[in-house]
Amino acid sequence: MTAREYLSEVQRLQTVIEQKQERIKEIRESVSTVRAVRFDLEKVQGGGHTDKIGEAVVKIVDLEKEVENDIVNLVYRQHDITNQIHKVDNLNYMKILYKRYIEGKDFQTIANEIPLTYEYALNLHGKALKAFEAANKELFKG
Repeated sequence: MTAREYLSEVQRLQTVIEQKQERIKEIRESVSTVRAVRFDLEKVQGGGHTDKIGEAVVKIVDLEKEVENDIVNLVYRQHDITNQIHKVDNLNYMKILYKRYIEGKDFQTIANEIPLTYEYALNLHGKALKAFEAANKELFKG
């Protein structure tokens, strides 16, 4: 695993959480649509009447529990990675890594905030990744 892959774990977890939250929203919207019930149709015994709304509620509850667990994992992961970023000696490297991998900012935004040119921010990012690996050798044993 490279430093970039390791640090990108925060963004991966954030994406998983966002996708699950979107799925919860979709399920809620699908069960909140009003459907007409026709009582004039002949009732058929058997065939397994299913409770679609009940099933949807169970799915929502399950997904919400998963999201809660994912958020806890994300917070711990962010904390661990922040501490590992703080092991890097160079202040600009530390800023770039934190803004990129914890805050999820793009390089243009990072360059504007530090301030640096875009190209120099990219150049420093490569060096910062190497410095991160060197400062956290225990993570990257070959």
